[in-house]
Amino acid sequence: MSGADIYLYNVLQKYSPRNLGLHQQAIYQLQGRLIQWAGGCYLNIFDSGSRAKGTAIYLASDVDYLVSLSSDCNENSGGLKGIFDSLFTTLSSSYQNVRKQNVSVRINLNGLEIDITPARKQTGSTNDHWVYLSKSGSRQQTNIQRHITDVSQSGRTNEIKVLKIWRELNQLDFPSIYLEYLLISNILTGKSKTADSLGNNAFYILNELAKDTSNPLFARIIDPANSNNILSNLLSTEEKNRIIAKAKVAARQTDWKNIVA
Repeated sequence: MSGADIYLYNVLQKYSPRNLGLHQQAIYQLQGRLIQWAGGCYLNIFDSGSRAKGTAIYLASDVDYLVSLSSDCNENSGGLKGIFDSLFTTLSSSYQNVRKQNVSVRINLNGLEIDITPARKQTGSTNDHWVYLSKSGSRQQTNIQRHITDVSQSGRTNEIKVLKIWRELNQLDFPSIYLEYLLISNILTGKSKTADSLGNNAFYILNELAKDTSNPLFARIIDPANSNNILSNLLSTEEKNRIIAKAKVAARQTDWKNIVA
């Protein structure tokens, strides 16, 4: 392995996700509250985020849960928006620092940041769910299990984690689902997946994101679980330009210590 590979693996170790063992009782209590909130609509709660995908880092949310609700839940009483608002209200009565995000509600649980996404399951034998997009006031079909499988089996989890660490250190808005598929289906297509390729691949990603022309941030990236969900539309041109500006700074560096530390 090169010096860059060794350094980046040490960085990944430094930002390993925290151990949840000391928080299990509080997590069980949260899950109980979520089941009580869902009532007769409740189907399941499952880990829907980076821990399930193998891309968790200490700097981002610690846990992501999707609360799967029946297909007819709240159909005549405010729909998905009503579900989303009801979850926010319920969590606000029990926890501090509760805030709405685009599809989830984030709480701080004894120092843990937990994102909870309410989702209405579609009818039939499927893992497809509808989620509410609070930014646009619309709904979107998605399949979290498909995302988990695609990312966890992509062979790109280390590169994804390095870029997520860089994103967090630079305080960039770069949704993980978009970041993941941008790397998997565009930037890293055809690149080596061996352990000693991490340094070269990570630097290649930053150089691609720093491009003035043919920048992959302006390519069309589609959610494979829903062709109508254009992941590349999750960021505005202004937000993408912020990423490009930070990538230009990183790409000029000759020492990884000046990029992620």
